Amino acid sequence: MLSHRTLLTALLILTVLSGCSANRFLYNRLDTFVNWWIDDYVTLSVDQQAAFDAGLSSVLQWHRYDELPRYKTIIAESLAALEGGVTLAEAELIADDIDQAVVRLQEQMLELLLDVGDSLTDEQITEFLSTIDEDQASYREKRLSRSDDEYFEDSADSLEDLAKRLLGRLSRDQKQLIKSTSRELTRLDGLWHADREKWGASLRAILEQRSEGWRGDIVGLVEDREAERIPDYVAAIDRNGDIILALLVDVINSRSERQDRRLRDFLTDLAEDIDALSARIEPTNDKA
Repeated sequence: MLSHRTLLTALLILTVLSGCSANRFLYNRLDTFVNWWIDDYVTLSVDQQAAFDAGLSSVLQWHRYDELPRYKTIIAESLAALEGGVTLAEAELIADDIDQAVVRLQEQMLELLLDVGDSLTDEQITEFLSTIDEDQASYREKRLSRSDDEYFEDSADSLEDLAKRLLGRLSRDQKQLIKSTSRELTRLDGLWHADREKWGASLRAILEQRSEGWRGDIVGLVEDREAERIPDYVAAIDRNGDIILALLVDVINSRSERQDRRLRDFLTDLAEDIDALSARIEPTNDKA
């Protein structure tokens, strides 16, 4: 009942790894953001909402106390890599750690969404599937209508924004490197749309039938997601991932002294935020 990357995953990555001054404020309101997202897809009854809120609270508590400390390890690895020139091998290990964190979160969210799915009526299932169809149509209209030049300009803008969050103001050479490298990427939007259409058709079949073993069918659908992807899409993802990771390594290694201080402060502040967010608050012993 969720795609390869849930919106919650995106929220967590953006919140914890964005470096903005409101990290703790945003993280503490993730339950609100997730509920907004759920509300976009299906209208829950009062009882369903209460059950979802309780399950989400457990997931977020697990994430706060078990997962955030792992994020701090990733930050420590990143700081250590800055002591010399960052190598592609180091960057690949860090990227793999982040990907594993995403997978762990996806597994937790899948169980929660399946629990919600148990109580959905036929009308709610229809509402959910209709919203997915609307999302596909909107994506096709807004994203696939872009020219190649527009696509690559948007890619360059996204990569430049990422680099700016890490390093601050970029040099002319860094901007040019990002712009030229973005032209090497394989265009993904059409492949993504086709792949999601294929996966969505399988999801629809399971939800419309909702046979006795439907939960296991969805778990299998998610677990087999990578193997069932459109081959051209897999090849493009791998190729673009290699290009983007190598680009980030080159940009980081070209940093000025000022950018180096910005990057180190960025990572240090994140570690401090994680310490504050994941600290367990011990109950106080009130004495009369």
